[in-house]
Amino acid sequence: MAVSRRARDEEKAQDSRAGQLLPVIEPVVLERGLVLEEAAVRSSAAGTTLKVTVDYETGTEQVDLDTVAAVAEALSEALDEADALAEVDQYELEVSTPGATRPLTEPRHFARNVGRLLEIERPGLPLLVARLQEASETAIRVAEQKQPPKKGMPVRYADPIDIALESLGRARVQVEFSHTE
Repeated sequence: MAVSRRARDEEKAQDSRAGQLLPVIEPVVLERGLVLEEAAVRSSAAGTTLKVTVDYETGTEQVDLDTVAAVAEALSEALDEADALAEVDQYELEVSTPGATRPLTEPRHFARNVGRLLEIERPGLPLLVARLQEASETAIRVAEQKQPPKKGMPVRYADPIDIALESLGRARVQVEFSHTE
């Protein structure tokens, strides 16, 4: 199963109610130099929650908390002004980033993670743990991480290989912890 590519607008909204809110949400997010990854409206006995996930289009910089807070404030004002959630008495707005271990599904996701260690699934092949070296609209270049022969020895990498995005199953960033002794 190949990596699913998101249909730009249709799949940003995880449900029909969120889809109706996209004309209010997306301009606010774009004005702050971010892209809307997804929006979802969930109702439960506890109330209604609008969850909005944002990220940068390019680069490797992470969205900081001040930026998330500014987006949340601007979204709250825009939603109230548009009376976008008039059918509910109260709602909770959650604005966040995709997180370190989100599945990488679009070329820009890979481009934003160059230099990071990935877990890559490919149909019919063993799991590949590799350092992402380059990313384009159609392929990635990775160097497979080789297990050191003895504990404590430095990690080594195989020669880089190119993998077409259409041949990927699942890919995600592997969280690395570094320490100094």
